[in-house]
Amino acid sequence: MSTPISITFSKTRSTPWLAAEIESRVKRLCATCTDVQSCRVVVDIPHRRHRRGNRFRIRIELSVPGEDLAVTRDANVHATVKDSDEATWRKRHDVEAVHRDIRLVLTDAFDAARRQLRDYAQLRRGEVKRHRRPARAVRRARSTAGASAAALA
Repeated sequence: MSTPISITFSKTRSTPWLAAEIESRVKRLCATCTDVQSCRVVVDIPHRRHRRGNRFRIRIELSVPGEDLAVTRDANVHATVKDSDEATWRKRHDVEAVHRDIRLVLTDAFDAARRQLRDYAQLRRGEVKRHRRPARAVRRARSTAGASAAALA
């Protein structure tokens, strides 16, 4: 059975290499866990008015029996440039570098989705240890005879 794949490009244009890359990665996800019923991928640019390029956001929604899994990944520029000076920052994050950044966001999003699918499959097969519920304290009622004898003493 083929898994229905829905790819949506919100606020951005579709490119053939990106659509082909997403489809191949979804097929690899379906090979990891055969329980995937449907997959929806949204490629978005949340902020469009940047002088040096835009950041990408990718959302992956997977439908599996009994559960829906979702992963959202943004381009995190702040972590990579925290300790760099201004000239290095400008050189690293020009418009061409931002276009290459979507590959990093795509890889990170599909890696997170694969981890979630692997965890789901392990739970489904019963390979994950389930902790027993903690024992609850049982309150015992005092007998009236014992309480009156303690009060007299």
